[in-house]
Amino acid sequence: MRTREAPPQARAALGAELAAYRRAAGCTQGQLARLTEYSRSTIANVETGRQHVPRSFWERADTALRTGGTLATACDELEAAARRHLRAAARQVSTARQAQARRDDLNPTPRAPAQPHAGGDAAPARHRREPWQPDKLSLPADNEPHSWLTADDAALPDVGLRRVAPGDVVRLRGMRARLKAIDNAHGGGAALPMATWYLRHEIVPLVYARDGEPVSRALIEVVAEVKHDVGWMAYDAGKQDLATGYFTDALRLARQARNRLLGGRILAAMSHQAIHLGNKRQAIDFAQAARNLTRQVATPRVIVMEAAMEACADAAAGDARQCHRALADAAGAVALLTSGQHDPDWLDFDEGGYWGHAARAHRDLGDLRRAEECAAKSVGLCLPEHSRTRAQRNTIQATAHLRMGEIDAAAAAAERVVHEAWNLHSGHVFGEVAGLVAAITPFGTPVASDFLDQARELLAARGPGPNRPAAS
Repeated sequence: MRTREAPPQARAALGAELAAYRRAAGCTQGQLARLTEYSRSTIANVETGRQHVPRSFWERADTALRTGGTLATACDELEAAARRHLRAAARQVSTARQAQARRDDLNPTPRAPAQPHAGGDAAPARHRREPWQPDKLSLPADNEPHSWLTADDAALPDVGLRRVAPGDVVRLRGMRARLKAIDNAHGGGAALPMATWYLRHEIVPLVYARDGEPVSRALIEVVAEVKHDVGWMAYDAGKQDLATGYFTDALRLARQARNRLLGGRILAAMSHQAIHLGNKRQAIDFAQAARNLTRQVATPRVIVMEAAMEACADAAAGDARQCHRALADAAGAVALLTSGQHDPDWLDFDEGGYWGHAARAHRDLGDLRRAEECAAKSVGLCLPEHSRTRAQRNTIQATAHLRMGEIDAAAAAAERVVHEAWNLHSGHVFGEVAGLVAAITPFGTPVASDFLDQARELLAARGPGPNRPAAS
């Protein structure tokens, strides 16, 4: 049997089931390898969902672990799921091709803009530049982004009355959601090339379809949302200058559209990046600016996100009192979250996000037991398709265990990070795995050795490059 086309989450679940049975039987990976006549690396790869093996492997594992045929039966179910997955994918491809053909018939390729006549006025500079690159826009010299973004609305130019077909905005929002889903599942390095291509070939021609004419507020908002997402992708890919450019450009567009909630979301992202870059004072400024900007319009979900982000910034700066105050604000708003609230679809912060931020804040303040407890809750609440988020939350759990001297618990959590990392193209996660390897290498327990073998195999194949960050 071949399960190469099976959904990755299903393969990973079957591998995790094998690992659970093996540990329950008191069997190491090396011992199971000898019993099944496979290599230890194969056992490790199968347990993390990276390697495809025939049904006979599962039959041997059932015999060795005395599971009563459970694993072979699960393998059969996985094969059936793989067939359904292939059929569904084929239908999607066929539907997409038909839809593209219809669009091509209705929307022929636009002609290039006319060049200025000799001696005539040159086209505006903003139409000559490479518009898919982030604008080179700096924040105010006084380093108060909230004052820049919250200028008196009367001073803002009108966005304009140009009509954009509602279908255009719906289409862009739908593609934004799909690109973000790829980012969540596979990391910024996977999503960034696709997202920048879409900006260049789909969004820019629409924005500049009629030279010099203003566009609708709805279109400006969706472009801001896309640029915010692309900033996150570049940040995760380790391209910090590019990320800063996209975040700043997105913030400018949010101001132009007068969307304070979106502006707050972008400022929170900039605070997160500032923590990573070691700019602790700026991280606090951005987080506080986000809360000030949205104070009159914030929903419970917005309050949770912004307060939790401020807590992380305060913790990074070592300010325990302010951190606990912000966490209390976030916790109060968490209790008000309900599934029926009408928040924008780009605001996907949830209770799991609160616990993940709380875990990071407690860890950075040295409250390690509380950090581990919060991290465990955040992992349990992580959405199945959010591989990168799950890896990052497991990293917090692993580092908390390490600092408490709980080596086997740290290695077990770190092994889960490796499991997710094989599915990712994320400079951050690869850097975190490298950092965990360096921290766990001095210890020689069997669980630590299992993690180190798997992590080194990952890093040899996908390891950190010179621009990828170390563990945080």
